Parts: sequence; C-alpha cells; structure tokens
Amino acid sequence: MQWKTITSSFGNKAIGLWNNGQKVFTLAFKTKTGTIYLESEKGEKRSFYYRKKGLFKNKIVLENEYGANLGTLKKESRGEYFELDNIRYFLHFKKENEVEVLDEKSNESLAVFSLDYDNSDPYINNSLLMVSCLYVLRKENDFQHTLSLA
Repeated sequence: MQWKTITSSFGNKAIGLWNNGQKVFTLAFKTKTGTIYLESEKGEKRSFYYRKKGLFKNKIVLENEYGANLGTLKKESRGEYFELDNIRYFLHFKKENEVEVLDEKSNESLAVFSLDYDNSDPYINNSLLMVSCLYVLRKENDFQHTLSLA
C-alpha cells in the first residue's frame, strides 16, 4: 500500500492511499485544529480528530467525530506502536519512507506502507500511521463499514 500526494475535492493538496493500483481513500488535514478529513472512493466523508492526551501528553489518540477513541499511538523504549482494543501493533520503519505493521504476539508482518508524499509535518506523519493501522487492523470491509456510519 502506498500513500501519495494528490489533488482532491477538499482543497489544493491531500494524501491518497493506494492499494493494488486503486485509490482507497483520500485524507486532508487541518493541523491547527487536529482535524483529518477522509473521503472514500465510494463518496463517504468522515472527519477524525488527532489529539495528544495523557498526563504528560505522551500518547496520541485518533477519535471519530463523536469523540470516541479509535486507537492510540504510543512510543516507549521498545519502539513505536499503535494500540487498538488493548492489543499493540508495532511500527517498524524499514527505510526512510517505508513502515511495516507487526503483530505484537506473533511478530508477523500485517502490512507495509510506502510513504511517498511531500510533507514532513509530524502531525500528518502520525495521523497517516494511525489511519493506516486502523485500515489494516479493521480490515477493508469493516473499515468501509466504519466510514458509512454517520
């Protein structure tokens, strides 16, 4: 799967996720408000919020438009991981622009994402990682169902 910079209906620049040559969805960001706008190829539109939480603001949370927690991105001595339903999925940076999602228990690769977009904003990078993990872990059909719930 590959993230690429594209022009979208949200504005001048957005980032699209491509899988097997087909665009899956488009993301646009407003970094000042921590808002992520997502549009699927079927036309469903959703907004998500990217927040730093915790006593020392050491975890990053992805929330839906109603404030429900969808997942958490954390860093610790063993590395960076995405936590979903109390299960950790570690992020292994293979190259500068390639990230592998690993299952905590089996240590097997679930997906590899190529990050070919022109933006070095850490908020956008972390948001992409979280949405990527959510997409892979919820599987495509469940993720599309999540999008259609308004």
